[in-house]
Amino acid sequence: MIFAGDFAQLQPVTGATLYSTNVGTKLASRMSVKKQEETIGKALWHQITTVVILRENMRQKTQTPEDTKLHTALENMRYKSSNRPVLAQKKFRNVSIITAWNAHKDQINKLGSERFAKETGQNLTTFYSKD
Repeated sequence: MIFAGDFAQLQPVTGATLYSTNVGTKLASRMSVKKQEETIGKALWHQITTVVILRENMRQKTQTPEDTKLHTALENMRYKSSNRPVLAQKKFRNVSIITAWNAHKDQINKLGSERFAKETGQNLTTFYSKD
């Protein structure tokens, strides 16, 4: 069986990762179906005995200078490299940011909105909604 993918990507939207300590290794009848599936998935994952790690990105063998910049940025983010661009630079101020947690997204949006209002001399009005 061959598994392919980027294990440095964001966590699953629902459920737990197979390597999470929150996923048990023993089934119980009182578990929800989702928890049973996660437990079975983890048990199957732990039966893998041979692992081959591919280190060279074959998809981006031939690339434009812009592709090279993107590849370098993605690789730096993945490995938390210290030579990645400084996100505090002005050219990164109004870019999309992907985060795994809504709480982080909310705080990033709050800080970005406050900064934008201050830089443009506008008043910021916040409205809250109840679902």
